[in-house]
Amino acid sequence: MNTYTFLALIAISVVPLAIVAGLPKREQFFHNPLVKGFGLGVYASLVLMLLREGLERGGVGTTLIWGAVGLGVSVCIGLVFKEFHHHHNNEEEHKHHTRASMWRILVSDFFHNIVDGIAVISGFALNPVIGFTSFIGVLGHQTIQQAGQQVLLVESGVQSKKAILISLLVSLSIFFGLFFSENESLEAILITLSAGIILWKISTDILHAKWTAKTVFGFFIGVVLLTASLMIIPHAH
Repeated sequence: MNTYTFLALIAISVVPLAIVAGLPKREQFFHNPLVKGFGLGVYASLVLMLLREGLERGGVGTTLIWGAVGLGVSVCIGLVFKEFHHHHNNEEEHKHHTRASMWRILVSDFFHNIVDGIAVISGFALNPVIGFTSFIGVLGHQTIQQAGQQVLLVESGVQSKKAILISLLVSLSIFFGLFFSENESLEAILITLSAGIILWKISTDILHAKWTAKTVFGFFIGVVLLTASLMIIPHAH
């Protein structure tokens, strides 16, 4: 790994979260319908784009199998945190649900970061121009994704500063891309696995959200921004 690649991976891990750290710390901000809608829109778009990329790279079979495995992982997370058990009151039920939601977000992000690492590392291995293009693409969508992730984590009960620290630790999984940069089949698996894990949470959140005009507008903005960041400057290698 050369110096440019190392610096690019560090920047992708740190810069988006440094920007997100500038968001208001008040919990009321994250419960604003516009902000909640934005977080849901970012992740709804992310799931669709990951599934699309999985289909392009691995085909229908890989996408169906590993997407289903991802859903299975999501269910296991729910079982570990007793999300599906009968609870005696709404407060206890909410506590188990939010803990499961947090882990779904983080596990999915862990695998997705590896894919981003593969894209950047492979790009710089070809030549600096392709590497820099991959870096800009990943940095752009990671910034938007981390903003959406911060919204969903805080809404899941994580304190704002703690959510940033946890996201920073998970973002370092981008360096695992060093071990898989020559394995395109594994890349397709990780993409669809990541989509399957987060699909459960986003689907249930969308179904149970209180939709207002502000929520819909925030959702639309989230979808447009993340989709544009991935389509205008694709990070695939």
